[in-house]
Amino acid sequence: MNYHDDIGSIITNHRKKKNISQSDLAKKLFVTRQAVSNWENNKTRPDISVIFKLCKILDIDIKLLVAMDDNITIEDIIEVEKKKTTKRNLIFSSVIFIILVGIIFTLVIVFNRNKFALYNVYLDSDEFALNNSIIVKSKVQNYFQLGTLVSKLDITNSDTEYNIKLYKKCDDEERLVFEGIYTDNFYLTEKYGYGEYFEDGSTNLDKLYIEISFVVDGKKYVYNYKLRVEEKFKNDSLIYLKNKGSSDVLPEFDDIKISEDILINNGYTYDLNRSCYIKEVDGNYIKFYLKSMLITLKKDFSDETILIDYFMRQDRFRVTNYDKDTMNTITNYFDSQNVLETYQNEINYLQNEINILESN
Repeated sequence: MNYHDDIGSIITNHRKKKNISQSDLAKKLFVTRQAVSNWENNKTRPDISVIFKLCKILDIDIKLLVAMDDNITIEDIIEVEKKKTTKRNLIFSSVIFIILVGIIFTLVIVFNRNKFALYNVYLDSDEFALNNSIIVKSKVQNYFQLGTLVSKLDITNSDTEYNIKLYKKCDDEERLVFEGIYTDNFYLTEKYGYGEYFEDGSTNLDKLYIEISFVVDGKKYVYNYKLRVEEKFKNDSLIYLKNKGSSDVLPEFDDIKISEDILINNGYTYDLNRSCYIKEVDGNYIKFYLKSMLITLKKDFSDETILIDYFMRQDRFRVTNYDKDTMNTITNYFDSQNVLETYQNEINYLQNEINILESN
């Protein structure tokens, strides 16, 4: 190899003009400081892979260095730089591809994760009770369980056949969801995305209504109610972290341990017409609907009659006041703290009765 003696001095002079130390230059070129020192002392020559960058950093005419080394040509340097550019472009393209794949994968997870929501459905009525009625919405399937329908009317009995009409009402326009004969724990399902019952954008869950009709002694009775839907649990997080301290857990619908034998042993008698168990003690008139776990206390005062309903599975109280002469509803309260305090003695009596039944 034919080396010339002044290539080192050119690097040294340009480096000092730029006020760059050997260590700083080495860092910029990704070589050791010793390598820079060897170049400047003409012990070795810069490798072809760093000549282009070296000249750019120190403002050296690349032709000058090439002319001093018979083993390097401009074409060689151009070819090396092309390969380096191709390699950088390949790395950049690979990184962009990986990022795009990650974004697409994340979007697929976000938009297709199985979001889940559970709603309790209530029927605020003096004539009927509705228990264990739920709506479940997910990205797989929607599910509606009507639950157990119990009549509190004296004109009905266990043989009464109820026709159910479930519909949605929005802007005075009704949309039929279901119509047919009621069966215990009747339910509807629909696949997500079909929008038949619960997914359409024009109506929501708070627009659900139910019509209950039946015939007694040739006369048809029809009752219409707006269903009250309350969200119980929802999970739409991308990642669900288990939290033992969280109160957002699925409700349990396990049967409460009260049976027909327990009721009879505690002085209740079965009323076939009302399909419930009845007990009267000290002027307190109690009805127990075993099927729906609803216990009702009726008590007369001087100017009014009160009816306290306790839905055991839902752990909810409802107090209804009636005019004693006409039996028209005066007020109807659900879980009202002030009203519950007003009738605390009656509620305590009812709670004590429940404790007795559950302890047997």
